[in-house]
Amino acid sequence: MITAERWYEPNPEFQNYYQGDILGEIPLSTLPTFLPAAKQDVWGILRPRPNRFKQDNRPMAEVLRNLPNELIGRAAKDVVDAWSDANGEHVIAHVRKMNVILISRSCDVDKEGRKHFLVAPVIAVQSLSDTQKTAEKLRDLRANEVFHWFYLPEKKAPDLLESFADLSQMVPLHRTFFDLETLKANLLARLSAQGTAGLQSALSNFYGNKFGFAPPDTCPQQGRYVCSSCLYSGQPTPTAKNVNAGALFDDCPACGEDAMWAKIPDPR
Repeated sequence: MITAERWYEPNPEFQNYYQGDILGEIPLSTLPTFLPAAKQDVWGILRPRPNRFKQDNRPMAEVLRNLPNELIGRAAKDVVDAWSDANGEHVIAHVRKMNVILISRSCDVDKEGRKHFLVAPVIAVQSLSDTQKTAEKLRDLRANEVFHWFYLPEKKAPDLLESFADLSQMVPLHRTFFDLETLKANLLARLSAQGTAGLQSALSNFYGNKFGFAPPDTCPQQGRYVCSSCLYSGQPTPTAKNVNAGALFDDCPACGEDAMWAKIPDPR
């Protein structure tokens, strides 16, 4: 079972960001429509409000280089020069301050040359509709068996409601959103080593390659396997066992159903 005690670091430091940091009050933008760019006629293109007293004959890209104070949004079909600038368009978007989880690797976050960090929105379970909160769906979520969601148990002080990170909505944010003052003020939780391993496993599943084998999985190749959850949870002697091809991996004696089995390379 995934619990806050196992999933979060009890005493995080505030000098560095780490993969799996959960932060509040981070501005996250979304487009107001789910229609693709090919449906250009419905996109809200931004243009300066016309000035009745002064005609501006500069190219639109130059006019918009430093955004004017007054902009109007119009459907692309009503903008004569829409999508004519090779650098793209300014469009209407929706920005909301919300909880996010840092997806970028810790080593990438430390590099000054990395200008953008990858984040995913963190959504409270209680905000789901009733059809998304059936007993079966909640069971799958809490077992991390919804491949595009990563489960986050409830945590106190600072409060984090029972939530999940939606990996299907990962977006880049500029690193200026992540200074040390923001870390000190807005860090809600930091994943433990075991929680980070869980996130990395969820990401590998999301992108199609497993980070290990779960207890219900069938062994593809005979060999000796070790429970990686034991390693990350600090077990003094990680469980290892021989598994035959075609057999189920089953639970780990120490980690139970949270086991993740990795093959030990054959000795040469």
